[in-house]
Amino acid sequence: MKVGWAASVLALLFITVGLAQEVKPFEPEYASVFYCLGAAGQPVELERHSVDAIFKGSTFQYVIPGEKSPVRFSAGDDLQFIVRVTEDFEKAAATIQFFRFEPLNGKRQLLLKRSDLISNKRSLKLETQKYGQFSLKIVPSSKLAPGEYCISRTTIRQGYCFGVDATVHDAGAKAADSHTQ
Repeated sequence: MKVGWAASVLALLFITVGLAQEVKPFEPEYASVFYCLGAAGQPVELERHSVDAIFKGSTFQYVIPGEKSPVRFSAGDDLQFIVRVTEDFEKAAATIQFFRFEPLNGKRQLLLKRSDLISNKRSLKLETQKYGQFSLKIVPSSKLAPGEYCISRTTIRQGYCFGVDATVHDAGAKAADSHTQ
């Protein structure tokens, strides 16, 4: 009888401690590094590139090597991105930029007027909110059409790239597979 009572108390203690522990969402270890959140909340690494900028008169041409990113998602996927920030969340949200690149001659390219670059006017529309303790969650305002994309901050020269395909596949599986090959 005493053993049964002690086992019940011990089990209740473990359940209480387990419920009291807060499940913390994944947050990037380093500032300004973007990840996509998979369906189960697991991080999916994005292709990282330093984007080359070529000044042509009143425009900038941004170039990323390779016509397609090895990281692929499906059109219709609910894509959510996270990035760790060091400044105020509202100030950080204003620095997020998200562009669609055009594949051409073995590269991904984007042409922007200088005024569009300064105002961040050509960036795709996004919704941002605080995520975890140090990060922002970024969600495109509408579903992404098939194409090549790059998300970044105006404060860095790194771009985090991925592609969206018309065909349906497991959102995280193909992206995860591309990093293990």
